[in-house]
Amino acid sequence: MKFVVVGLSHKTAPVEVREQAVVPESVMGACIQRLVDRDLIESGVLLSTCNRTELYALSPADNAPERLFEAFSQWPHQLPYDAWRRYAYRLAGKAAMTHLFRVAAGLESMVVGEAQILGQLKAAMARSREAGGIDARLDLILQGAIRAGKRVRAETSLGRRPVSVAHAAVASARELLGELTGRKVLLVGAGTISQVALRLMRNQEIGQVYLTSRTRQRADRVAARLGAESIAFDAIEQVIQSVDILISASSAPGHLFGRSQLENYQHRRDFRPLLVIDLAVPRDVEPTASEVLGVRLLNIDDLRTIAAANLADRATAIEPAERVIQEEVDRTRRALQARDAAPAITQLVQRVEALRDEELARHLARLPADETAGRDAMRALADSLTRKFLDAPVRALRDEPRPS
Repeated sequence: MKFVVVGLSHKTAPVEVREQAVVPESVMGACIQRLVDRDLIESGVLLSTCNRTELYALSPADNAPERLFEAFSQWPHQLPYDAWRRYAYRLAGKAAMTHLFRVAAGLESMVVGEAQILGQLKAAMARSREAGGIDARLDLILQGAIRAGKRVRAETSLGRRPVSVAHAAVASARELLGELTGRKVLLVGAGTISQVALRLMRNQEIGQVYLTSRTRQRADRVAARLGAESIAFDAIEQVIQSVDILISASSAPGHLFGRSQLENYQHRRDFRPLLVIDLAVPRDVEPTASEVLGVRLLNIDDLRTIAAANLADRATAIEPAERVIQEEVDRTRRALQARDAAPAITQLVQRVEALRDEELARHLARLPADETAGRDAMRALADSLTRKFLDAPVRALRDEPRPS
């Protein structure tokens, strides 16, 4: 059985490619089931975020990385085959496991050490579990990744000052606009990114904040908790004249704001500068909206400068984080080896003990029934020799390298 990772990320593909590779939550379970039914995998988990679309799976095939790479290129995302082959990657064995553990720890994120990825991985696991896509071996690996992520946050400085894409967005706004004090903001989307961004901007003494979402009840609930004003999505035109910053982080499947819409907004605003930060993948804002007079449009990849500065600040935490990851990878591989060896060990122990009992009974039959001391000594000797004879082969079975 081979552990395999296939996918792409912000390290290999720009946002215009990643948005085509996004897998909707509604089809993730079906995707895993389809791969199982085609005997490509035994179990698997799909993770699809703004920065990566990856499949983590156990496969019985000798050429599992290549077969999964080809199969996953065709469904369920919308990325053309040639683009998939250009930007996607495949990993197997220890390299694949190390990659997953680094993802869980935030070391593979655009903003290194970001706090959301662990929750996203847990949510992906829950969806796969509901679809019956996680077996005992894969669960062992995934729990090891979660444990590694938690340890990195608890034992290194990466966990002392949590960061995220929202942190980079607010830092970019401050860099471009100077002081954010009194600035008015429109947040589109009521998910985690918007909530974190709102809290961060509150620390900058931001002015009025409007919050809208395709689900008005969710927007009302989040706005009430965080001190924003909830508005209906079709009421944006009523407030756009007064805002300085528009941050969009919805889960819509396509553009919410086209170029013509931004032109209309800017006419209403007399073309006053408007900073638009699009944190969604797929993108919420049509890229050509950047050509509208007065609009400064940033997408998630435009935050790389801020992300690089964050990495420089956290450079000293990388080495201890890597040590934690290596420890947990080795621990998980040992657990997998012990689990795989268990049936063979059981058979060996049972066979040797049966032979011991057979020989012991034959020799005890030669002793008088009242020679208790002699009988006890013979049993003790037999047990001791059995343990010594089994020790080396049992350890060899447990420690035998196995593909994982």
